[in-house]
Amino acid sequence: MDVVTIPKPWKLFLKEKNIFLLCLFLLNHVSKMNAEDSGMEELATEKEAEESHRQDSVNLLTFILLLTLTILTIWLFKHRRVRFLHETGLAMIYGLLVGVILRYGIPSTSYHHKTPPSCSLKEGPVSTLLLNVSGKFFEYTLKGEINSHDIHNVEQNDMLRKVTFDPEVFFNILLPPIIFHAGYSLKKRHFFRNLGSIITYAFLGTAISCFVIGNLMYGVVKLMQAIGQLTDKFYYTDCLFFGAVISATDPVTVLAIFNELHADADLYALLFGESVMNDAVAIVLSSSIVAYQPSGANTHTFDAAAFFKSVGVFLGIFSGSFAMGAVTGVGTALISFQFTM
Repeated sequence: MDVVTIPKPWKLFLKEKNIFLLCLFLLNHVSKMNAEDSGMEELATEKEAEESHRQDSVNLLTFILLLTLTILTIWLFKHRRVRFLHETGLAMIYGLLVGVILRYGIPSTSYHHKTPPSCSLKEGPVSTLLLNVSGKFFEYTLKGEINSHDIHNVEQNDMLRKVTFDPEVFFNILLPPIIFHAGYSLKKRHFFRNLGSIITYAFLGTAISCFVIGNLMYGVVKLMQAIGQLTDKFYYTDCLFFGAVISATDPVTVLAIFNELHADADLYALLFGESVMNDAVAIVLSSSIVAYQPSGANTHTFDAAAFFKSVGVFLGIFSGSFAMGAVTGVGTALISFQFTM
C-alpha cells in the first residue's frame, strides 16, 4: 500500500511564492525590453527627423548663397560693362557647377531597406503607404520604379534628392505667372499683326520637328538593335512621343536678351508667340500619340481606326483648350472693363 505524503502548508506557500516571483520577474523583464525597443524606435525617428532638418537648412543656405553670388556677379558684370555673358546664362553656369559638386563631391548615403515578399495589387502602386511597426504607424511615399538589377544597391546622395527640382512645381506654379507677365507686357499690335506667322511656326514647325526627331530616333533605335547594343523594345510611337516632348522649346534666355537689347518688336513677338503656342501643340501631340492604341493581336501596327481616334483626340483637346482660354480671356476683359469704368 502506497503512502501519500502531503507537503506541509508552508512549503506549498514558498513554492507558489517562487512561481509568483518568477512570473513577476519575467513580466518586468519583458516590459523593460518593450520599453527599450520603443525608446530605440523613438530615438531613431527623432535622429532621422533631426538629420532631415539639418539637410533642409544646408540646402536653404546653399540656395541663398548661390542667389547672392549670382546677384553680385550680375552687378559686377553690369558695372564693368561685360556683355559677352547674360545673367541668365551665368545663373545656369552656377547651377551646373553646384550640381556637379553635389553629384560627385558628396559621398552617397546607403539606405537600410528590406524587400517584402511579392504581392499583387489590383489598382496599381499606391502613392502613400502606412506601415505598422510595433504599434506605431509610419508613412512612406512612392518614389518610383526601381530596376530589378539595382534593388539591392539603392544608394543616393540625400542632399541630391532634396535639391532635385520637381518639374511639376515649375510648370504649374512658376511658369504660369512668367507667361502671364510676358503676355501682359507684350506689344499686342505686333503680336496680332504676325499672328499668321506665329501659328504657322507653332503648328507646322512643331509637327515637322516632332516627326523629324521621331524618325531619327527610330532609325537610331533600329541601328542599335541591329548591332546588338539595345535589347529593350522601342516602337515607332515611343519615338514619336519623344519627338513631341522634345519639340516644345522655351527660349527664355533669348527672350531676356531681346528684352534687354530692345530688339525688333516683330522679331520678339514672333519668338515669344511661337514659344508659348508650341507648348500647347506639343501637349496635344503627345496626348494624341498616347491615345493611339490599335486593336488586335499586334498593337504596334498601323490601324486606321486608332489613327482617326488620335486625330479626334487632337482636335478635341485643342478645341476645348482654345475655347476655355477664350472664355477666360473674355471674362477677364469684361471684369476689368467694369472696374475701370
